[in-house]
Amino acid sequence: MNSIELVQHYIEKVLFHLQPLLPLANCHMVDFFTKNIFKTTLSDEMTNEINSIPHYLVCQNILEGNFTNIPILKKYFESCSKCTLLECKNICLTLEEYYNKMESLGYKNMNRFKLDIFMSQKKSHEVEILSSVVASLKHIGYTSHVIDIGDGKGYLSSMLALHHKIPVLGIDASANNSDSAVKRVKKLEKVWNTVYDSPKKSVPKRTESNFTSSHELYKQITKFVEPDTNFNEMMDNIFNEKIDRISLVGLHTCGNLAATSIKIFTQNTSVRTLANVGCCYHLLNEKFEYSPAEHIVGFPMSDYLLKKQVSIGRNARMVAAQSVNRIFHKKELPDISIFYRALLQVVLENECKQLPCKTVGKMKKKYKNFVEYVRMAVNKLELENFDVSDQDLQKLHDNYKPRLDELNIFYLIRSVISPVIENLILLDRLLFLLEQGYDKSFIVQLFDAIISPRCYGIISIKT
Repeated sequence: MNSIELVQHYIEKVLFHLQPLLPLANCHMVDFFTKNIFKTTLSDEMTNEINSIPHYLVCQNILEGNFTNIPILKKYFESCSKCTLLECKNICLTLEEYYNKMESLGYKNMNRFKLDIFMSQKKSHEVEILSSVVASLKHIGYTSHVIDIGDGKGYLSSMLALHHKIPVLGIDASANNSDSAVKRVKKLEKVWNTVYDSPKKSVPKRTESNFTSSHELYKQITKFVEPDTNFNEMMDNIFNEKIDRISLVGLHTCGNLAATSIKIFTQNTSVRTLANVGCCYHLLNEKFEYSPAEHIVGFPMSDYLLKKQVSIGRNARMVAAQSVNRIFHKKELPDISIFYRALLQVVLENECKQLPCKTVGKMKKKYKNFVEYVRMAVNKLELENFDVSDQDLQKLHDNYKPRLDELNIFYLIRSVISPVIENLILLDRLLFLLEQGYDKSFIVQLFDAIISPRCYGIISIKT
């Protein structure tokens, strides 16, 4: 099999497993009780097995990986596991395999540097690795500058400029983010230039050879990026020189921005390398979903899936954003707010002639119990004439509380579909690049999936 055929093979495998599960993935936890989705989306065979033993034991066994008494669930979990990116041999590379590939292409100095100040552990982990990857791509692609799309607060760009000495243009649609990036790099540069061998700070000692002002290397601009954005003119004007070889990077580019970045790479001859880590799959525009009036389509990208008219669905893409690795590593059941929100829906459908258009979302303040949750939600939804007593709310809670474990089981069952859906989205992006003739394209697991759930990067090099 050539690369295109191999990716198509894995896509078919994923589709075969995923398509029967899409109704389950596309249901909403809000409707868990009102639409009785435990019974309507799971097979009779699976529900009978679950109901044959106490539900709290099912939760415990799933989290501990003990499927002795639940063989049907075992088969389901194993079949989902076989459709993840890690099972796509010769398609998804480990970070070590990526470094070996770079060595085979002539780059042997994978210079990683961990900065653990001014950022979280998660961000430090991501920036350490991705900055070294971008530096390697810059060398392999003979590029002079980097464009960081979705620059955010400039964590990655700062490292590229200050440690790797690479000129970077950070582009973000938010003026607040761009302003924060400017302030942050100035603050970081002061520490970079003044702190020496400190056991508490991993920053390099300043020497004349490693000092270049961040102002010279790192520029910021606020702009909404589209596939036809004129990067060449922008770069020439900002850096006051003719720039014709660019590396494109994006760390957790949101929704359609990941697909846009990939399209830019294929359309702009000056962009020679690509490193993109996407996120927020629920914000993608799907071509075959009910609504894409927008001109930017994020899924599917490949001709192969376009011809098949494949659609995933927004709720399923929301599931794809879950961190199944973190759930099972920490042995975490869902937050009680999911149970409360499902109960609230029961209240709303019983009490409201017309359901509110607004969403509850996350509460800014803490709540002690279900009654407090409802009062805060009603206030947030601006419901008038809501007349349900605290006693009635507590009675409803007490009646449904025995079904909490049932909700938790369903949550865990649905969560393992997450990496399967993510696999389909990323394989589609990879196949799009291969179809366009970019044979040095691959998926790499860049980050630890527990630390950084969106851990996969799309890497491509033009020859």
